[in-house]
Amino acid sequence: MKTTKKAIYAEYGIKYKDGKILSPLGWIPELLKEGNSKTGKAVYTWSLLPGTEKYTVNICGAEILVSGTCVCDCNGCYAKTGFYKMKNVIQSLGINTYLVNNHLDFVRRAISAQLETIESGEIRIHAAGDFNTENSQAYTNMWHDIAAAFPAFRFWTYTKVKKYENLFDNLTNANIVKSIIPHIGVNYGHCDYIINAYYTLLSLGCSVYICKCGIDKSQHCEKCGVCASYDFVLFLEHSTDYKAENDPLYAKLCEIVNNQ
Repeated sequence: MKTTKKAIYAEYGIKYKDGKILSPLGWIPELLKEGNSKTGKAVYTWSLLPGTEKYTVNICGAEILVSGTCVCDCNGCYAKTGFYKMKNVIQSLGINTYLVNNHLDFVRRAISAQLETIESGEIRIHAAGDFNTENSQAYTNMWHDIAAAFPAFRFWTYTKVKKYENLFDNLTNANIVKSIIPHIGVNYGHCDYIINAYYTLLSLGCSVYICKCGIDKSQHCEKCGVCASYDFVLFLEHSTDYKAENDPLYAKLCEIVNNQ
């Protein structure tokens, strides 16, 4: 007899009903979200509040301030534009962040239970946010332990904090991409910036790749896998007013990307 989601969640001490789980804050959707048109449906994501600012979040009927989980507010950060500025998205990420800060054991059990209900796939940790939570060491340990416990899944994430860069080094199914490149800066930007960063890293013998999604809208994370193995992945700036296709260096960038 096939085990139901309800039974699997119950093994982790969590009630499940119709796609929702009972958290310390009441009924909420399952924590890992299905992928979208950019990532592909086989990729599940988990996100926290981005940046360093404090966000107003409704927790059990009370408006409280919850801090972002990054160490900086970078110009051009996609996680602070467009979709991520919507009130319901901020509320959802705020709940995730609050739960991590105050009920981390519940988060661990809920994510583990959900993974038990999925045969295999890819987990993108922090489509928004970083490891800089109020209990960052326990939080990073949680993700290391989850990745180790679910070898059928491939996990990847990004960080701007050097002390977290080697968190997954002893795991074959998990990787952390460095979002801050030494002596260069962030790992995204306009065409000239990306081209310069790419050749600089190659000259240093680094494993580096320019994300194809920036020039090929049919490219999905689930078809790629680069972020799950490369130390440095560069991204063409998106979700801003910058139009890469109008950049004089766009053709050169496309040539580099297609010849990687």
